[in-house]
This record gives sequence, C-alpha cells and structure tokens, in this order.
Amino acid sequence: MDREEMEREQSERREYVKNLGIEYRFGCYEEKRADSCHLLGEYMEALEQNTKAAFTLFRQNCLNKENPKSCYKYAMYVLAGKECDPSLKEMKRPLEIACDANIAKGCRYLSLVNWNKEKNKPIDAVAAEKYMKKACALEDGEACWLLSTWYMGDKTKFKKTKEGTKEVVDQSDIGKLERDMEKSVEYGIKACEYDIAQSCANVSRMFKLGDGIKKDIDKAKIYAEKTKELIDIMRKKDNDTGFTA
Repeated sequence: MDREEMEREQSERREYVKNLGIEYRFGCYEEKRADSCHLLGEYMEALEQNTKAAFTLFRQNCLNKENPKSCYKYAMYVLAGKECDPSLKEMKRPLEIACDANIAKGCRYLSLVNWNKEKNKPIDAVAAEKYMKKACALEDGEACWLLSTWYMGDKTKFKKTKEGTKEVVDQSDIGKLERDMEKSVEYGIKACEYDIAQSCANVSRMFKLGDGIKKDIDKAKIYAEKTKELIDIMRKKDNDTGFTA
C-alpha cells in the first residue's frame, strides 16, 4: 500500500467514526432511544476520551431510562470514584437494574455492595449470597470462587505489627456466612470449571486434607493438575509477544 492509499484509508476511517457519532447523537437526542444513548456514552468514552460527558450520559440513561448496560457502566464509574465520589449506596440501584437484566458482573458487584458496610448502608449477607449465586449461575467464574471462599466461614485473620507481634484484623465491615464446606467445594468446583486457577488449587487442597469434606487423594490430584494447566496457560499468555506469521 502506497502513501496515497494509506491516507485515503485513514480518511475513510475518520469519516466512518465521525458518522457513527452523528448516528448515535441523533438516536439518543432526537429519537430518545436508550440503546443509542448508551452507544453514544461508549463513543465519548473510548473515541472522544471525554469521560465527564460519558459519565453524565451513562448516569442519565440509567436513572431516567433504566438501561441495564448504562446502569452497569454508571456503577463502575461510581466504584472507581471517576467523575464522582465513590459510594456503595449510590451503586446499589444501578446494579439492581443491571442484575435484573442478567448482566453477570452486575450481579457480582451488587452482591459485594451488600457484603460490605458503609456509612448509612448496613451489611446484608443474605442479599449478598443471593446475588452472588445468580452471578455464578450466569457463568461468572469469579462469583463462584467468591462464594466458595465465603462458605469456608468466618475465620480470624492476623497481620504482623512493627514489633513482630500479631493482631486481629477487623472484619466487622464485611459480611459472613455460616461455614458449609460441602457448598464451598461445590462452588469451588464450578469456579474451577470456569478456569479460575485459585479455585482449582483450593479444591485440590480441600480434597487432599479432607477439610470439612471426605478426603479424596485422586480428586486432589485431578484438581492439582488442572491448576498447573491453567497457570501454564497464563504464563504462556504473559510471554506471548503478539507476533504472528
């Protein structure tokens, strides 16, 4: 491709992108379509690098039109404190809309909002469990993994002080579920099936030690091998230079 062809192609791409913006603006502001408003928000965020305008669009499209995708994006802005102050309480309603529309990550984050305490927002472990189960059922491996760890029960954690002694870490700001190792291994296996390496390793450990479940060395080996396979895949991806033939 010579220089003239390259410049023509670049010009065509710029025109295409410009027309997309015009199309999304018309659909949002003239036709009042929620899907167009969401696409316009993503356009402003990714192509115009205007996060303030994108945040405003996602927020309005969520609160006024209850668009699930915009609600999820709005909640992620709030979580990060991007163009606004972070607030778990403010995230709750947008994530409920997203989760009701079966956005798996929306359910997972909604669960975590209920799992964590904030001023004027108490912990609701029952709701946290319900939404995390839904996220897992929607094939969110991270959600299955979190459930598995939650069912291990409330275990005291320690941290080292400067003097070398240990003190209890305050866990009063997070929820807890009753210890149930059968459920823990059940959701741990699901997470492993969704290629969460940490979960495969933990399931292997539970079967190896008989930690609240029946000891099974053969199963422990199977999940240990799965862990190794996933770690090898991740390492290969990290080492991949991206060159192709």
